[in-house]
Amino acid sequence: MEENSIEPTVGKDWYLSVGIALVVAIAIFGYLYWGKLDGNITGFFRIGSELPLSPLLEPDKTLIFQGELGYDGQQFLSIALDPGLTNPDTVAALDHPAYRYRRIFYPLLGYGLGLGNPDWIPWALVAINLGAIAVCTGLIGLLLSPHTSRFNALGVLAIPGIWMILSLSTADLLASVWGLGAILGLQKQRLWVMAGCLAGGLLTRETLLVLWLAVLLAQLQRKQWSAIAPLGLSLLPLMGWLGYIQWRQLPGGSGSGNFGWPLVGIFEKFQGLISNGLTSSNLYEAYLWLLLGAGFGLLIWTMGRSIYTVNAAVTDVFLITGYASWLYLGLLSVASFYILNYYLNYSRVFLDIFLFNVLISRPYYLAKKGFFTACALASIAFLALQS
Repeated sequence: MEENSIEPTVGKDWYLSVGIALVVAIAIFGYLYWGKLDGNITGFFRIGSELPLSPLLEPDKTLIFQGELGYDGQQFLSIALDPGLTNPDTVAALDHPAYRYRRIFYPLLGYGLGLGNPDWIPWALVAINLGAIAVCTGLIGLLLSPHTSRFNALGVLAIPGIWMILSLSTADLLASVWGLGAILGLQKQRLWVMAGCLAGGLLTRETLLVLWLAVLLAQLQRKQWSAIAPLGLSLLPLMGWLGYIQWRQLPGGSGSGNFGWPLVGIFEKFQGLISNGLTSSNLYEAYLWLLLGAGFGLLIWTMGRSIYTVNAAVTDVFLITGYASWLYLGLLSVASFYILNYYLNYSRVFLDIFLFNVLISRPYYLAKKGFFTACALASIAFLALQS
């Protein structure tokens, strides 16, 4: 277990690791932009031909993937171009407006950084994810055990979900930045920083409720009552925003179809892998599915027992990641086949499982080295074959 009194340190290795992460992210952006997307920034949003195009996008300047429904990035871009949903055609361009509008922070930030200019906003959204890769690396570097090299934070670059999110321009990386920021705020006893990060994260992606609950359970176990009020108040922005969406009476589902009866989605996933045969795409799908299982296994193996013991040597970081691992496992057990049917879905939803494995570096170093080697191979394959 790790020492209780961890004070984040910033040295040359920390700055260098963050710099390397940013340079690698920009290099891969360039590879995708010029090598895969014909120099068209809208290609990062995987815009399909089945849904109406945002009224603020020019069809002749937009890379549209014919015959495809599109992907989540298309929805975020449509909202970012019109964050107030003032144009009825923007609402028509969304598949489930009420559901999509809940995740407002990423598109709103893109609108702000893009100064409301439709030509700049796609660039701003992609830039947010580029920056988020470096910030995740830096935050993990600060949260690592003082006995661990800050260069270990570069394990972030091996995670395939990182590059999937960059190539599809979804909000998951930004949500993880908020989550790691909340953990760091708690570690440094900046409780209102923690609360602010959780509030921002919940407006970015509501699955951050898993981390919110993990923080609550850790503080209850440690009898740190001073954190309870900030935690409670961190929910208010999300509650207020959900109330506003309800008041707007936007159409669309609630996203409840993402979850169902326990283990049904997992059973259907294995059934699908077996029935689809030995094709290259199905083998890669199976590889990513096994990789997710290995990530859960390593975390639970490393930390599972520690959450039941009140011990001064157990850090908040260790407790939070332990609780969050079990909670994410519960979330996986009730996830529907809609989430589990495709690696682009579950690799993003459960991104934090991979990030936690970077964060909790001891013990079982050799096992984790093998795990991240396998992750790196999956990332290289994705980037090479992505089209």
